[in-house]
Amino acid sequence: MFKAFKASSPQVEVYGRTILAVVDGILIGAVRRELFESCGLDAIQPDGWYSQELCLKVYRCIQENLGSDSLNSIGRRIPYNANFPSDQMHDVPTALASIDVAYRNVHRGGDIGHYKYVEIGPDHFEIQCDNPYPNELDLGIITSLVERFRGRTQYKVSIKSPPTDPHDDNSCVFEIFSV
Repeated sequence: MFKAFKASSPQVEVYGRTILAVVDGILIGAVRRELFESCGLDAIQPDGWYSQELCLKVYRCIQENLGSDSLNSIGRRIPYNANFPSDQMHDVPTALASIDVAYRNVHRGGDIGHYKYVEIGPDHFEIQCDNPYPNELDLGIITSLVERFRGRTQYKVSIKSPPTDPHDDNSCVFEIFSV
């Protein structure tokens, strides 16, 4: 069980390329630079490792200053810029299952949480998220992957079970189904 914007431990780190994917998601350069510098994340190296707590501070600032839509927009860009296992992604189910693989590849140092993929039925899936990242960011990541791999099938992506109190327990379930 994770609290929104709170790492499980100060030892948890995030890979630099992942942070740079977030940087790329903030389109206004001056805002991006000021935001990351004010949170203690400047001069990010692609192959470096950085405090998850500082990354979460950036997300909190984005939510407070730019809003949830900005988090969703940034999430939509992450699969294009972060280190996803593209050789394993061929359709919606494999793309959704890849989220946890990508997440585990770019976090280290303690309990990081997870993205559990569940197939409910034909063209009906769930992603159970238990991590400290904002749910709007996760919604953007999931929606982006579904749109990218959907083929001719139209899908709806929504929060099936939102967290009751993200500051106490941030876990939620996203539902993805054909319409």
